[in-house]
Amino acid sequence: MVMRADVAAAALDAVTAGEGPSRPLLCLSPRGAPLVQERVRELAEGEGAIIFCARFEGLDERIIKARRMEEVSLGDFVLAGGEVAAMALIEACVRLIPGVLGADDSVTEESFEQGLLEYPQFTRPQAFEGQDIPPVLLSGDHAAVARWRRGEAERLTKERRPDLWTLYERRNLSARRPASLTKEPPAGGKK
Repeated sequence: MVMRADVAAAALDAVTAGEGPSRPLLCLSPRGAPLVQERVRELAEGEGAIIFCARFEGLDERIIKARRMEEVSLGDFVLAGGEVAAMALIEACVRLIPGVLGADDSVTEESFEQGLLEYPQFTRPQAFEGQDIPPVLLSGDHAAVARWRRGEAERLTKERRPDLWTLYERRNLSARRPASLTKEPPAGGKK
């Protein structure tokens, strides 16, 4: 149940005939590099991609190597084929194209954009089954709302995704570190 190298090569070569190596050639696979927002953004800003959806056991390793395919994974789970994963990858990219969501700033305050999960969202009614909207969100104080949102995004990320929280802390620590502490001392110099 492995897709044959010669059949896959014929299909890929037909799609890429006359093209240079400008578009990435992706193979969706659970053993690939995890798809992250940064890579989605790169793909959305590029010339497009060619996505190969294998089935069952996947694709003959020789074609992956011969065509220098980039293996991409949506997570630590297995599907019968790459079609659903391809649809998710396509949607993640297309929504970043300017104008697709309406306002271009619609994608800036979302999970993963600042290295954090997104803060909780609320709508009417103000009270629902004994739970109220946090008062700060009704205060009209935009700075307080922004602080609350940032704090909630940090709290949720720390609780639910310690892996992201560790990366976020590292990035923020290095961004706050004075330049004098980030530079290596001259050879033979004191630390």
